[in-house]
Amino acid sequence: MSRPNVLLVTIDTLRWDKLGWHRANESITPNLDRMAEGGVLFTQAITGGSWTQAAFPPMLTSTYASMFGGCLGPLSPSRPSPIEALSANGFHTTGFSTTPLLSKAYGYDRGFHKFYDLETGDRDPVIRRIKGGQTLLRKTITHTFSDWIGFDTRPARPYQPADHVVDRISGWLDDAECPFFVWAHFMDTHWPYHLDASLKSSVGRAWAWQDLAAMHRVNWGGGSLDDAQRQRFVELYEESVRFVDAQIGRLLRKLETDPAWANTMVIVVSDHGEEFLEREHWGHVEINLHDEIIRVPMVIRLPRGSVPVRVDRQVRTLDLMPTILEICGCPRPDGLQGESLTPLWSGNPDLYTADTSVSERWRLDSHMIAVRSERYKYIWDSKKSGQPTLYDLISDPEELVDVKRDCPAIADELHMQVEHVLNLADVTTPQVEVQHEEVDPATEARLRDLGYIE
Repeated sequence: MSRPNVLLVTIDTLRWDKLGWHRANESITPNLDRMAEGGVLFTQAITGGSWTQAAFPPMLTSTYASMFGGCLGPLSPSRPSPIEALSANGFHTTGFSTTPLLSKAYGYDRGFHKFYDLETGDRDPVIRRIKGGQTLLRKTITHTFSDWIGFDTRPARPYQPADHVVDRISGWLDDAECPFFVWAHFMDTHWPYHLDASLKSSVGRAWAWQDLAAMHRVNWGGGSLDDAQRQRFVELYEESVRFVDAQIGRLLRKLETDPAWANTMVIVVSDHGEEFLEREHWGHVEINLHDEIIRVPMVIRLPRGSVPVRVDRQVRTLDLMPTILEICGCPRPDGLQGESLTPLWSGNPDLYTADTSVSERWRLDSHMIAVRSERYKYIWDSKKSGQPTLYDLISDPEELVDVKRDCPAIADELHMQVEHVLNLADVTTPQVEVQHEEVDPATEARLRDLGYIE
């Protein structure tokens, strides 16, 4: 039997509760719903990090974010590379990245035969940089006048939209050699949520600049959102979810016309969720290790089809690459921390032994670790190491009540996993500190527009 092709689709910042199988009202993800109805649906998948830099090392290398010197700079060459293993075993590997944090500069091209950093080349209008310019950009009349004189006042796009990404993948698929492994990252559900269609009118552009100012006040200036603004942001977010779902549907229909489709595995997963003021922030503030951030949607379409399976058991994005390697018949590199998920749909669920997940927030001066079982979540913070918290996810799904005093034995048991992760981080620390290059101005501007820096 020929080895399968693999399409790994990662969607930045997609909340688990926005997918159709979790919504009681109208679905906004019909294409992903259709994929789930014919594949393996994981309803309790947990990511390894609270933001992109901490989430992707577990997902793509099956190692914890804090290992091998941490996750802030380029991936350490000491990390095991499942993608290199695929490449070395005859797979044609290609990557499409839409964020600087997952670019060649950060080492994410390792193991890929071809790797594309899909940058927009956009720059903000000059008026933004002059005194009073941002105030003018929040007024409709400014954009009406700029249209008249032919001056672009749209905010710079910090990422290529999903339709462009699908166009690039489709072109690549036309000449793809099998077996292939292709990874594509979509950013449309990441702030600032503004779809191109919404920026064509002067009113839409004025609203967009008002949105950017409001979010800056909330996340950097200690401001707040009123109910109307919050609802607007939710609606913008959901529109972006609809858009990326439609484009993934277009990609799947493209694949379905290809003879290779029958033998292609498709995985769709988010790197982390998005907070809608549950903890007084908007976005994915790193210190949030609660389920609105670390619980993610995940669905797999198996090669050659299968009976639909719903897996309600907790699983980890840490397990994705071991699963891919097993299905592709490739030996796994030493040092992977995850397990294959295949027993969960092949009739041997007891062979999947992971009963806890680990999610991290890692910085040079601090380390937070959440250890989650299906019932409890234990959160440890190096800056408050004597004050961990414990939540009962069954009786308190919003994670508001610390029950550590009532359940000391459970807290102690979960803390053992914290110690295990700390030890792995220690023993894999490189002897020579990696020297990180300074971020170039264009990348810095993109990171600012994405909300990562002030």
